[in-house]
Amino acid sequence: MTAKSPEEAAAGLLDWSPFAQQIVEDSQAALGFPYVVLARYDTVARTSRPVCIGGMQLKPNQRALELGQRLVPRFDLYRSYSVDANPLLRANFEGEGPLIGSVEEFTRGLVPPLIARIASHVAGAAYVIAIPLCVEHRVLGCLSFYQRSPHFSPAWIRTAQAFSRQVALSIHNAELLDEGRRTAAALEASRRLISEAEERTRRDISEFLHSRVQSRLLVAEYRLGEIEDVSEEARRRIEAVRAELEDLRERDVRQVSHQLHPEALRMGLVTALQLLATRLDGVLDVQLVADDTVLAAERSLTMPLRLVAFRVIEEALGNVLKHASADRATVWLGLEPHGLRLEVTDDGRGFEVGAQPPGLGLLCLGARVESMGGCWGIESVLGGPTRLWAQVPK
Repeated sequence: MTAKSPEEAAAGLLDWSPFAQQIVEDSQAALGFPYVVLARYDTVARTSRPVCIGGMQLKPNQRALELGQRLVPRFDLYRSYSVDANPLLRANFEGEGPLIGSVEEFTRGLVPPLIARIASHVAGAAYVIAIPLCVEHRVLGCLSFYQRSPHFSPAWIRTAQAFSRQVALSIHNAELLDEGRRTAAALEASRRLISEAEERTRRDISEFLHSRVQSRLLVAEYRLGEIEDVSEEARRRIEAVRAELEDLRERDVRQVSHQLHPEALRMGLVTALQLLATRLDGVLDVQLVADDTVLAAERSLTMPLRLVAFRVIEEALGNVLKHASADRATVWLGLEPHGLRLEVTDDGRGFEVGAQPPGLGLLCLGARVESMGGCWGIESVLGGPTRLWAQVPK
C-alpha cells in the first residue's frame, strides 16, 4: 500500500508514490522479508512518514489490521511521527544504523502499545531492523524489515545495507530529475513572461508613436500652414518643411509603429508577412509561399502563435540582410498535425553551422519558439543555401 502526502506536494517535494511500491516489492524479492516499510524523513519538520507498507495483503497482516481497526478505530498507519518522540527513530533519522530492536521499542511513544502488541503477536512482525537511506550526507528516509525472530545474520545485514544504498541513490536521482524538470518549466515560464513583456512594450511604443507623435506632427504641420505675412521665399521654405513633416509622419513614424507592433496580424499571419515583404522590396526579393492548409486555417490561428511566427520570420529575414549577401529569400508556411511549420531559405553565401556560437538575435528567436513548446534549427553550408526552420504547436 502506498500513500501520498498533500503537505509534501504543496511544499514542492518529490512525490515518492510512483516508485515506492516498486522499491518495497524489490526489497521483498531481493531480501526475502514479507513485511517491509519505506518511510520518508522531513529534515525541516523532523518527522517520519510511512510511504509504502509491503505485506499488507498477507493473511496474518489482514487479521492484525482488522483487529487494530476494531480496537483502535482512529489509528492511521500512514500518519507522520515526530522523530524526537522515540530515541531509536531519532538515531535513525540522524543517520545511525542499521538499528535492531523489538517492534515495541521502535514504536514506543509513536503508536498505542496495543497496536505494537497486535503487530508482534498477530502479524508476526515482532522485531525490526531499520536501515537509513543516506546519500551525500543526507538521510532521505529508511527501509525497515520486520520478522518474528530477533536474529538477523551479518551476511543478510550487509546485503540489506548495499540494497538500501542503491535505493537512496535511485531516490536521489529521481529528485535531481524532478528538480531539472521544475527548473526547465520555470525557465520556460520566465521566457514566456519576457516575450510577453517585450511585446507589451513594443505595443505601448507603437501606440504612442501612432497617436501622440503623429498627432503632434500633424498639429505642427497645420500651424505652419497658418503662418501669413511672410515673403515668398519664406513661404516656399515653410511648405518644404510641411512636406518633410508629412513624409515623416506618414512614412517613417507609421513604418516604425508597424514594425514595433504589426497590427496587420489581426487580419492574418499571411497578410502581415506580405506587408513585411513589401517593406523589404528593393532590398531583398522575398517570395512568400503559404500552404493551402495555412490559408484555410489562417483566421483560426491564435494571436500568440501568429506573433511568434511573425517575429521568427522577421528575425530570420533580418539575419539574411545583415549576414547572407543574398538576393532572394523564400518564406514557406505549412500546417502539420502537430503545429505550424515555417522555413526561411536564402541564396546567400552560407556558413559552417557550429563554427561560431549563435548571436543574440538567434538566441532570442530560439527563446520565442521554445517558450511556445516548439523547436527550431538552421541548416547551411559554405556557398549556401541557408535554411532556418521552426515548428510551433498550435
